[in-house]
Order: sequence, then structure tokens, then C-alpha cells
Amino acid sequence: MNLRLVTPAEFETVYDILHENALWLSQKNIIQWPLDWLQSKRQEIQESIEFCTYYAIDIDGEIAAVVEIKSVPENIWANDNLLAIYIHKLAIRREYADKNLGREIIKLIELRAIQQGIKYLRLDCVARNNKLRQYYESCGFIFKTEVNTGEIVLALYEYKIDI
Repeated sequence: MNLRLVTPAEFETVYDILHENALWLSQKNIIQWPLDWLQSKRQEIQESIEFCTYYAIDIDGEIAAVVEIKSVPENIWANDNLLAIYIHKLAIRREYADKNLGREIIKLIELRAIQQGIKYLRLDCVARNNKLRQYYESCGFIFKTEVNTGEIVLALYEYKIDI
């Protein structure tokens, strides 16, 4: 299993996977990716694919999961300039849920970081999403702080890689 770059021609598939997850979250009353928020990010997602920051995992010839990977320090991290990989929008098709794909993707990102000499993985999630927070903590991420963006409160997590 490996991460491969998503092509611009695969935008609709990527968006469908994100939308499928947003709809599932909404049906579970979990605030993480509200449908109107996801719709507002449509152009940004397309541009991110064009800038080669979206990756996919294929299973049996179809995209089973997607993730956005960035290396530029972000405002919510107070632009601290720590060399890190930032993980965003990790989404798995519901038919592949409960198969440990999320953990495998995080391990693949960790291997990529090691190859690049990067010692930290970072991510954020909605602070009130306790189940997701527990999941990331079970993957080894350490809670750093909460940040109020004005729209929502995010929990910031960091994973230190032992190189």
C-alpha cells in the first residue's frame, strides 16, 4: 500500500469521498466537516490537488482514501516555523471504514517524513469532536492546545517521530 498523488482529473472522486464523510458525520451529529463548510472549500480543494498536496490510497483499482499533506507552517500554529508535515482532510470511503486504513495512512506519512528528515506530524480537529480526538491520541498524537479561529475551536495535535 502506498500514497500516490491525486491528479486534477480525480477532483470529483476526491470531493465525493470528502462529501460522503461529511454526510456521514452530519448524520451522526458530529461537527467536523459541516456540508456547507465543505462546499465552501470546493475551489480550495481543487487548487490543492493542482498544487500536488492531495494523496490517495487505492484498493482494487479505486480510490479508497484521500488525505491532504502540507509542509508550510500554518496560522493556527502561530506560524512557529517548526519543520513539520501537516495532515488535513483524511477521509476514507465508508465501505473501507474499520479496516485500519487511517492508521496505515498515518504510518505512510510518518515514513515520508522520515525520508525527508522531518520529525513532526501535525493535525487539527474540531475541539468538541471527542471521538476523533481519542482516535488521534491512540495513534500517538499529543494534544498541544486549543485555538479559537473565530468560527470554531480547534484542537491541535502533534506527533514526534523518533528518528
